[in-house]
Amino acid sequence: MKTINLRWMYPHYRHDEFVDVTDEVWAAMYQAKREMENYERRKVYHRAYYSLDAYSWLENYALEHSRSPEDILLEREEMTTRLYLIAALPVALAHATPTQARRVHAYYIAGIKQPEISRIEGVHSSKVSVAIHRGLRNMRRCYDDLFQTE
Repeated sequence: MKTINLRWMYPHYRHDEFVDVTDEVWAAMYQAKREMENYERRKVYHRAYYSLDAYSWLENYALEHSRSPEDILLEREEMTTRLYLIAALPVALAHATPTQARRVHAYYIAGIKQPEISRIEGVHSSKVSVAIHRGLRNMRRCYDDLFQTE
């Protein structure tokens, strides 16, 4: 059996209080103390100490508040706009030349890098870059026309 001082474990004790505990309890308390000290060391090392007042979103993140009706409405509006833009994507790609549309699709949708596209098509990478830039400009003009007509 081990003897522990409860004042070391519980700060609200004002005087020493010695208690005999079994070896299993002592081992569990010792392990818990080591884990807390390790956690504090890691927190200091990674500079993970901060206040909940540091960022406006942090308190909500920590407390996991439910979303407000306004947030839900804004998310629905954003989703509707996003879906509308995605639905208009084939129309916008049709406003670019076939080469521009092919390269924009390969770069943004298929995720192929510009040097890879230029190697596949057998052209210089600057031609691919210019075609993508001009294709995006043509698509932007199409999107502007779509949104102005509504």
